[in-house]
Amino acid sequence: MASVIDDLKNTFQKPNNQIVQLILINCILFFVTILINFFISFSANYDALKQLVDSNIFLNANLNQFAKHPWTLGIFLFTNEGFLNLLFNSLALFFFGVLIQDFIGGRKLIAVYVLGGIFAAVFYITAYSIISISNLKNNLSPLIFGAQPAFYAVMFAGVALVPDYEMFLFRIFRLKIKYLALAFLLLSFFSATHGILNLGGSIFGYIYIKLLRMGIDLSSPFESLGSWIKNFGKPKPKMKVSYKKFSTSTVGSDGTVNHQHHNDLDLDQSEVDALLDKISVSGYDSLSKEEKQRLFLASKKLD
Repeated sequence: MASVIDDLKNTFQKPNNQIVQLILINCILFFVTILINFFISFSANYDALKQLVDSNIFLNANLNQFAKHPWTLGIFLFTNEGFLNLLFNSLALFFFGVLIQDFIGGRKLIAVYVLGGIFAAVFYITAYSIISISNLKNNLSPLIFGAQPAFYAVMFAGVALVPDYEMFLFRIFRLKIKYLALAFLLLSFFSATHGILNLGGSIFGYIYIKLLRMGIDLSSPFESLGSWIKNFGKPKPKMKVSYKKFSTSTVGSDGTVNHQHHNDLDLDQSEVDALLDKISVSGYDSLSKEEKQRLFLASKKLD
């Protein structure tokens, strides 16, 4: 047991490991829920206990019920409807999460997942409330799962980043992720509940990247809060002044300034945007080896 706990600690302490961390949280909550349901199944008050557990884990779209259990807004982000749903979400999060983590960093991936899931919840609650007060027939479920819409936020953030990026499916044929994502979203509307939730997550993920390219970072307050929580109670490091050595020949013989850039300098969002634009037009393979390396370094700096 001690070794398992140590492995879990290492997983969450390892840098640039956000994809595995998100998948692991989903798995832990899923199996903890199974264990709880197993133990309460021996109780004579199973139905009442089951309702109590569900009301404290899954988000209720009924505003009166949600007001009594507001903490479910955070817990439901990692809830899955069943094992197959958990498996699909985990695999999809792995494949699409790599795009987000490699291009704009792991902290942005966490932000897209969490904020996308929360936006999807608000989107669904709004739709549920409007339908409830209207004369329309309401087939929507009041209890909702949040891992899937959070994944859709990640998926459509990847679409907004590199819409023409191709996946080699089953080692048989290539398919652009924008068509794959759209197909998944349309298929999810076989269930109105899933369709509305996934649409909310998709809208957030797509808009998030579009605004980020315009210089508007919706996740900035979220990331600042995360950094504050992570560093809470830690002693502030002493300020260390370091000096970079630049070339003395900064002025050419013709009087023009000769800027020498190093690989670890000038890695900012504008350069990431320029490289992403090139990828969206010509594909990832159009980048030179140096550009791929600089994109990698930029993503690590922005993380």
